[in-house]
Formats: sequence, structure tokens, C-alpha cells
Amino acid sequence: MLKKFRHGLVVVLLLVVGLVAIACSDEEVEEATNTTNASAAASSAQASGAAPAATPAAAAKPAAPAPKIVETSKTSKAATGDDQAAGLGEGDVSWPSLSDTMPSSFSESPMCAAKAAAGEIPALEDRLPENPLVISPAESIGEYGGTWYRAFTGPADGQNMERPMKDHILFFGTNMTDVQANIAESWTSNADATEFTLTLRKGLKWSDGDDYNTDDIMFWYDHMVTNEDLVPTPPSWMKSGGELLTFSALDKETLQINSSEPYGLLITLLASVVVAGPHTRGDSGLGLYAPSHYLSDFHPDVIGLDEANAKAEAAGYENWAKYMLFLNHANANPDSPMMTAWKVVKPITSEQWALERNCFYYGVDTEGQQLPYMDNVVLDLAENLEVLNLKAIAGEFTVQGRHIDLSKLPVFKENSDKGNYRIQFWRQPESGIANLYINESWGDGAHGEPELASFLTNKDFRAALSMGIERDEINEVFFLGLGEIGGLCAGWDDPNNPGKYIGEDYVQFNPDAANALLDSIGLDKKDADGMRLMPSGEKIVVTHSVAVAAFEDYEGIDSMVIEMWKKHLGIDGKLDAQERSLWSSRRDNNETMLNSWESSGRAGAIITPNHLGVVGGGGFIAVGASNAHRDDGTMADGWVGEWQALYEEAKSDGSKYAPNLKKVVELNCENVNPITTVMNKPTYTAIIKKNVRNVPNPLPFSYHAQTSGNGFPETWWLDGGNQ
Repeated sequence: MLKKFRHGLVVVLLLVVGLVAIACSDEEVEEATNTTNASAAASSAQASGAAPAATPAAAAKPAAPAPKIVETSKTSKAATGDDQAAGLGEGDVSWPSLSDTMPSSFSESPMCAAKAAAGEIPALEDRLPENPLVISPAESIGEYGGTWYRAFTGPADGQNMERPMKDHILFFGTNMTDVQANIAESWTSNADATEFTLTLRKGLKWSDGDDYNTDDIMFWYDHMVTNEDLVPTPPSWMKSGGELLTFSALDKETLQINSSEPYGLLITLLASVVVAGPHTRGDSGLGLYAPSHYLSDFHPDVIGLDEANAKAEAAGYENWAKYMLFLNHANANPDSPMMTAWKVVKPITSEQWALERNCFYYGVDTEGQQLPYMDNVVLDLAENLEVLNLKAIAGEFTVQGRHIDLSKLPVFKENSDKGNYRIQFWRQPESGIANLYINESWGDGAHGEPELASFLTNKDFRAALSMGIERDEINEVFFLGLGEIGGLCAGWDDPNNPGKYIGEDYVQFNPDAANALLDSIGLDKKDADGMRLMPSGEKIVVTHSVAVAAFEDYEGIDSMVIEMWKKHLGIDGKLDAQERSLWSSRRDNNETMLNSWESSGRAGAIITPNHLGVVGGGGFIAVGASNAHRDDGTMADGWVGEWQALYEEAKSDGSKYAPNLKKVVELNCENVNPITTVMNKPTYTAIIKKNVRNVPNPLPFSYHAQTSGNGFPETWWLDGGNQ
């Protein structure tokens, strides 16, 4: 028997900590709640994703005057008691939420109304699904019009708009943990999580007006993701028990997914960036669905191989598969239909990447106004990040968090009134900004050094390294003191160390204890320069591999750590700085000893295990998030294998998610891998025009929930238009 499958992934036992105060007024920098933990979803969010079946009344004609502002709450939405107990919010917070009340009538933007009047598009009642997604905005019902101005850095910067567009079939609430309805209005699972049923909204339309239904999912499944020319290897999330998931359409609105083994994590993954949709992943042939009515004209399964290749060659492509991937890449191909609030009208390959409202979007506000509120999104190509930040300082952007340089915060504050903007921090809760991931497989393979590896795999060695770091200095120099000094397990009491959380002692600067540990494990000899020697007489040298021009100054941070270890511990080190793609390739080939990178918040440790797991042979733990972690499919030895086994259990059994999530993070803390430096620095320093309404405050940052998508930007609006 089918039953509702609730996937509210509430991270338990987090403790709320106080505000981090900075020398800014409330207007200059908004930080309404604690900065260590994630914000909660509004209490009315539907964690099950099931919206009630309802048929809207006939769409009303848009009123001539602009709609008045209707407050959705007098002050703000408060976190629920459960949310606050879980550390996901404190006091009054302002979030959007899904509503289970269907508006009695519907209206549309003047832009879409004009197109309908001109006969360019159907009337509104023929464009909305029977059961639209109803969103209650964070602050108020908005007014139509205006343009969202921002900047991008080139064709590789697709996430710039993929994040706010959230083209997922399901999606998370603002708190990043509750799975909610989106394109699909509901879902169910059988008792053992081997059969899943997704129900699409009836009457959905692509941005070109064509019907969206299960044909588009099955086309993707039958002709794209399982076609080796397009997708040589299906994504790991599509496999369970070593077998590919099977998809079948029960009717135009009902999709069934079957797994050979229990797959309790599937619904969560469908809502996350791991799966996403074609706007996010279409350029690689992924994304769960595709515009079948558009792509069929170019696919050899439909028109034959010769004709498909001929069309590709005529368009300047080597073969049909490469052409198909371009056609399915809406960022680069404005002709590709979309399911998002805005659609691309100028490609990401141009100097101005532009989007305009999608008049077929399936979302409305609680007053029945079709979203989005803003008409257009325009992104100007920035010559470099310095130019982008100078434009932000000058107030040229409506909302911009991506690529904003935190080190320029004093300049932003100084110019906020002149530029007519406010500053808001979007933090990734319980996240490490520049973690040091020790490769515990360094002894394996051609590049391994067995003697050195014996220390890298020694917990006491890693603990000593951690206690030899002056984290306050890193925080001040690189993050203006806005980060926090703590460990990944802050708030989780250590039963073996009363009054402290798990791993707390390891993140304290304590060179005396660190040196005593190093002496005790056989590193008690030093050379003439005071650097420690291994038992063989060879100097121990830890090589830090970092990516240059990444999100943080890993080169600078690790250089500082190297000097700290030399000074306080007698551990020598050297820096290995590489271009990002070369660095990641060497890491994946087990050619790096220590890697520096960020970690997503601990709430996403199982959704995206490669963001928090420790490094091992071939890269991060749970490589590929698959069942096989060795060539023979077995788990690794020791605590790394325990981590992997807990992941596999949570993947199979959704009820194990929350307890196993806590256990895997505790393993990281207990075994001091990764070694954290600074925690919870604002991931984005968002520059927001003062008249922009409905931006959630606070807005927790997440990769798996694609911030700012979890802030529902289709509900953001301009009070008084562009200023």
C-alpha cells in the first residue's frame, strides 16, 4: 500500500548560538538570527510535498491599477517550536512558504496580459495548471515590473542563474531540509522505499506553450540518459543495488520509479542539485526531464541517424550527440523551452546574458497573481571580479551575492547609502570555509609514501596539527573576523568529555598538548632547523595542494597554516598550488597528500557526501556516492569504512537519515579529518537594493538547495521600481 513519504530531514540536537555582532547598523547588514545554525522553514511549508487537489476558478482579468501591497504577516513568520529546538531558527524570521489554500481567482503581469491580448499567447486560464504552486511571500504580496540587474563572469558561470531558477521537479523549503512540491504536486512511496510515484500538476506548460507531462520525463529516460552517445555513464543517483532505476509513465501526470533495493534517499536527491532539471544539468544530458517536443526533431531514435547527423553538421557540430547537448542547454540556446520563472532570451555566451518572465510559469502568490513579479533579469559580463565588485559598490546591481568579495565589506558599508543598497549575509550553517582534508590513502599507489602515510592516518598526528593552528588569526586576516572558531560538531555534547562538544579540544590552539602528542607517536627527533624527523631520519614534510582562483584564498590560508605548523610544531610543509581543474584531477588520481576546500553545511553531509567526507584514494569519501568504494565493492578499513557503511544505510532507509547524518559527522570530528580552520563565514555577502522586498532574512546558504533558489526569487519585487 502506498503511503505518504515524509522527507523532512531535520538535523537534530543542534544548539542555538548567539548573534555575531559587527559594526554595522541593522540597515547596513541584516543578520536577524544566529549564524551558526540554519534557518527553519516557515511553519506552513508542506514537508510532504503534497498539495491538495483543487481546481482554480476562472482566471480574472488583470485589474487596471497596480495591485496594492497586502501584508502576508504583520511582522514576520516565526520558526516553529520544533525548528527552534533543532537549532534551525530563533525568534521571528522572514521566509516564504507554500500555501495549501487555492486563490479564488488569478491575475497576470501587464507584460503577459499584453501578449495575450495580441494573440501571441493563450489566455491566463489556459496557461496555468489546474493546481498551481501557491507561494506565500516572505513579507508581502508584490507589484509587477522592473528588472533584476546583476553580473556574471562568462559561460562557465551558469550557476549564477541556475541557482535562483530552481528547475527541480521537487524542491526544498528555505530551511534546506524539508522536501516540498514544485513541478510535481505530490509524491508517494511504498513501505520499503522501492517504488515511488510522482504526480505532476495537470496542465503544465513549457515556456513555449507546449504541454509538459510524463512524456518529457520518459523521453529523457529512454532516449537521453540511457543513450551512451549522450551520457556515457548514467549518474550514480540513478543506481541502486548496482542496477539502474526503472521509470514508467502510468499516465500523462503520473510517473513511477522502481528500485531493485530500498532507496530512502531518492526523494531527497530529486529535490537537490544532485538531480535538478535541464536548466541546471541539460548541457550534460542530465536533469530528469527534457523538452521532448523540441528535441525529437533532432534525435536519431526519431528521425534516423543520418538525418540527425546531417542536421548537426549543418549547424556546425561534429555529430548529433554534441548538437543535442547544445540544444538542451538553455543557458546557451535561448530556443530551448524552459520550466522556470524566467526564460533565457540572450545566451550566456554573449556579453549580456538576459532572461524575461515566463508567461507559462506554474507558480502564483496567495492573491492569485502569476509569478514572477520582476519582468526581466539582465546580467552583464564582468571583465574580472574586481570590476564586478566595483560595480556592486557603485550600486549597479539589484541583488548580487555571487562573486561579492567579503574583504571589501568596509567599502560596501561606506558606500551603501550612496549606492542605495543594504548588505545581507547568507551563511552556510555548520560549514567549514577552508578545511584541511588529509588523504588517508596516501600510502597506496605510485605516489604514496608509506612512512609518511603512517602518520597521516594517525588520529593523534592530525589532532596535533589541528591544535597547532591559530584560527583567530586566519579569521581576522582572511575573513574580517566574521567567521567563527569551532568544530563541525558544535552543539553536540561529548559524553566522554563533559561540558564540551565532540572534537572541541582539537580546535583549540594548544601547542603544548600538540607537541606532546607528536613526541609520543615517534616524531620526537628534530633536525638542526628544529623540524621533526620520522624514525627513518627523513624530515616529515606535509604538502598542501590547493586550487588557485577558487572561492577562497586557499593559497594564502594554507601558506599561513604551513608557517604556524613550522613555528609551533616543527612540522615542515610546502605549498602545491594548481589551477582548479588540474588540482581536482590530481586529487581524484590520489596524487595529493592534503587538500584544502570548503564543506557544505553538515545538514548536507549525506546528500552531497563529497563535500564533507575525508579524502581517500581517488578523492573524497563515498566517491561517486555509489555502492562500491573499492574495486571489489567492499568498504574501506577503519572509520572511513564505517562512514561509508552509514552512508549506504541512510541511502537505503530514509528513517536512518537523521541518526546516520549525525553519526557520520561525529566520525569526522572524532577522527579530526577534515581539520577545520574557520567556520560559518558568510558564503555570500549579498548586496541588495533597499527597495527589494521579500528576500528572506536570514537566508541560509546551501549548495544542495541551490541558494538563492531556496529564497524563492520569483516572489522578490521592487517597491517603486528600479532605483
